[in-house]
Amino acid sequence: MSDTTQKKLIILNDSHKKIIDEWFSMLQQRQGKFNGITYNGRKLRAELRRYSLSEFIFLQDGYNILANKLINNDSKLAQTEIHYYALQIFANVAAFAESNSDKIPFAAQLSEKINGGERNYLSELRFERLLASENPDEFCQRLIRAVKLRGEKGVNLTSLADGIFLWMQEWDAREHNWPADTNPFKRLSVRWAMDYFSTKNNTNTNTKE
Repeated sequence: MSDTTQKKLIILNDSHKKIIDEWFSMLQQRQGKFNGITYNGRKLRAELRRYSLSEFIFLQDGYNILANKLINNDSKLAQTEIHYYALQIFANVAAFAESNSDKIPFAAQLSEKINGGERNYLSELRFERLLASENPDEFCQRLIRAVKLRGEKGVNLTSLADGIFLWMQEWDAREHNWPADTNPFKRLSVRWAMDYFSTKNNTNTNTKE
């Protein structure tokens, strides 16, 4: 992981990135290894897609083996309801990614141009709607749409996961009327907006809807 990418993370770290990379790589193979065990990764990925936006995601093997490695061990992620919920959203969304590309942050990838043209992968309007998501289901649905739009270009899965964990943490705080982080640069909306609008090739032209 580059220093630039590392500085972008709030909740996850290098060890989490390695786990996510290995898990996603396994999902692309019929006989893929994860945590020393061989799985039919394509079958697990298909199941995650089939139960997309469903309360049954937590029952899927593709989710559980990731949770057992990422949370149910000594990886420094607390075993909280919010962390498990965030990981369910991530596993759901990541199943629709075609590749794992970690050169730039996830939000910056959304504002890249499609085939060098004028349109962004995710329009400014849809990006603002993504940030304005009011509940986890809506957030998940909009993330899946954004990941699908990226297609074969792929997404930065660790950056995506870190953002999901942070969004869930902030959503939980709002649900309990807890104060927001006083440092705006640790808030997801600010961080993603900075990444999205910092992309050099970004324009104000509305893009693919």
